[in-house]
Amino acid sequence: YGRSEAEAFARDCFLKLLKGETIHPDIMKAVLQISAQTHENEAFEWMKKRFKSSESEHERMNILAGLSCFRQPDLIHKALEFAMDEVPSRNKFMPLVAMGANPHAEYLLWDWFVNNLSKLEKMHPLHLERVITGITPIAGLEKAPDVRSFLKDYMAKRPRSTDAIILALEKLEINVRMRNN
Repeated sequence: YGRSEAEAFARDCFLKLLKGETIHPDIMKAVLQISAQTHENEAFEWMKKRFKSSESEHERMNILAGLSCFRQPDLIHKALEFAMDEVPSRNKFMPLVAMGANPHAEYLLWDWFVNNLSKLEKMHPLHLERVITGITPIAGLEKAPDVRSFLKDYMAKRPRSTDAIILALEKLEINVRMRNN
């Protein structure tokens, strides 16, 4: 929330991680999310390396949450690319869904989704539905008419995903109304 004390604490914790020290697992997720915003490239490189070397599934999940919090468009794209290319199928949806809550990703996420749909369709159908419901309500705000049209056409092609797509469109409508008010 922009508290300088929290940022300073997270900075100190991240510096420990850079030195190869450990921090308590209960605060790892928050530290990585803050570090993504304050240490940008350095945080991305550390998360990438640590994700590949970590033997702890819990730590990898925390890293995936951190990957969703970058502010810079180039790092957002790198995080999305990393998620698609380096993250195991069982976890791939996690940073993508979390990215849907990142206000800094809002303006580029829908185009990324459309451009990567063929890759996304290789995911388990339930995971793809989670991505659709996670990304659409925020990423679709600026392009709501196009998003509605696209998803209605897509629903016809993927009838098993109808419920998830309807849910995503309903959440989008709520967000559009809130933004307009």
